[in-house]
Amino acid sequence: MLSKQKGKRHFMSVALPNGIKVGLSIMLLAIASGAHSRESQTLPFADSSWQVTDPQTLDLPNLRGQGLSFAEQYQNKMLGEWSLQNINGRVRMEHDPWVQETIKDMTWRLNAQARQQAPLGVVIIDNPSINAFAAPGGVIGINTGTILSASSMDELASVVAHEVAHISQRHYESGADERKKALLMQLGGMLAAIAASAVDGDAAAAVMMGSQTASMNSSMAFSRSNEREADRVGMQIMTQAGYDPRAMPRFFATMNQQSQLNQVENQFLPSFVRSHPLSNERLSESQSRAGQYPTLSLSQQQRHQALFDLLYWRVQSTGKHASEVTLTTAAKNSLGAKLALMRWYGEQQRFTDANKVLAEINALSSTQRQNLEPLLSITYSQLLSEQRKWQQTVDVLESQQRLYPERRDLRLYLAEALTNSNQPIKAQTLLKPLTEQQPSDRYAWQSLQLANEKLAKTTTSPQLANIATINALRYRSYDQLWNGRYESALTSLTQAKQLTENLQTTDQANSARPLLANINAEIKAIKTAKDFKP
Repeated sequence: MLSKQKGKRHFMSVALPNGIKVGLSIMLLAIASGAHSRESQTLPFADSSWQVTDPQTLDLPNLRGQGLSFAEQYQNKMLGEWSLQNINGRVRMEHDPWVQETIKDMTWRLNAQARQQAPLGVVIIDNPSINAFAAPGGVIGINTGTILSASSMDELASVVAHEVAHISQRHYESGADERKKALLMQLGGMLAAIAASAVDGDAAAAVMMGSQTASMNSSMAFSRSNEREADRVGMQIMTQAGYDPRAMPRFFATMNQQSQLNQVENQFLPSFVRSHPLSNERLSESQSRAGQYPTLSLSQQQRHQALFDLLYWRVQSTGKHASEVTLTTAAKNSLGAKLALMRWYGEQQRFTDANKVLAEINALSSTQRQNLEPLLSITYSQLLSEQRKWQQTVDVLESQQRLYPERRDLRLYLAEALTNSNQPIKAQTLLKPLTEQQPSDRYAWQSLQLANEKLAKTTTSPQLANIATINALRYRSYDQLWNGRYESALTSLTQAKQLTENLQTTDQANSARPLLANINAEIKAIKTAKDFKP
């Protein structure tokens, strides 16, 4: 469910309902804490029969078979949307717009090397375990634990590239019917484990193992083949996107080390470590394969590392993983930690301390400060918003938004400031393109709802207030839809429809008719989503 406090969003996990059906309990299993299905394995290197392609050509292998039919494409789209709705409704997400923009940019760059279609959705799960996953339809996800366990953007790219390879090579669409049935069982298990892991990691493991066992015998050979292909193609994808392929074996070594530590301490293992036991042989193979590719230039390495420093400490801050002592110590050598410390002071209402950190940052060279943008302006704007200095917040963000008009994060932060400074119509202008580009963007839908609620309360026009109230209900229904709360979404639209029908007997009848048609179409779409069963 969603709650709103002091201008901040809190996306909370939702308890898994009792008696969850197998079809639903089948897709959560391996994502957040259980072993992956064969399509959602992350970075296992299956056997020694791999061959390194010419590192200068980097040709991707041809896809098997012909293109998907329209019906198959539609089914994949519905399955991807169903996956997003169920994941959103049952786990805690990392919804910070800057973090999302950074991971999304990396994912889209990787995806563009192998697929013409953009990912249906990129989700970041607030979970400490190392994990990533892919689902049919182009849904790609990664745990915050993966970000915090990595040491570079290149290592993160190696994880995501592997998942992109599973989708690009159509590992979900190929294979016999029994394999597809096994896939659906594993998909449901993924969803079940995500929900369970939010409460109890051991419970998630138990759910996962039950789902895996049902399909393991019939799919192991198929899984090894797919994993080998995803490993090879994933390394090509990340290289073509400008990332260091040597990061893949480096992160593999990190997983190997954590696996050994956890086995000694009898702790919960990373999901893909359990599904594909790590070995020195596979680590050696990945290192040999990576060695065939060219190295990155020093400037590329420095850019990647600077961005990762910002990302790492932003996730530490937004996830409330770092204490003041940790941030203060790290800030001596890390600009990312310094920004995170300033944000932390602002949240604690310690504005004098926050301004001292800001002064230290402003003392940097102009080049150094520019390299921190737009996160520097975003962090400063959040400090201002904590003090309710909304117009100053707007001014800071508008200057950045003019420089980067395409960035989703700046639009979201600016829209919130505009709404709070009594400029909800301008906020809507920024937000509507986001929902058109990404219909599953819950943050944008919620921001539109808040902007219309503000407009309904502050406008002097009764006619405009009526339309704004109706639209607030519509936008709330979209957020509820993508949270998997179908009945609540229908209730919101039913209320909107009643208000719209009441307008047909007033001087707003002309504007009510097209609005009513939109609402009826939205009700139909939600009923279709509610009735869909994979």
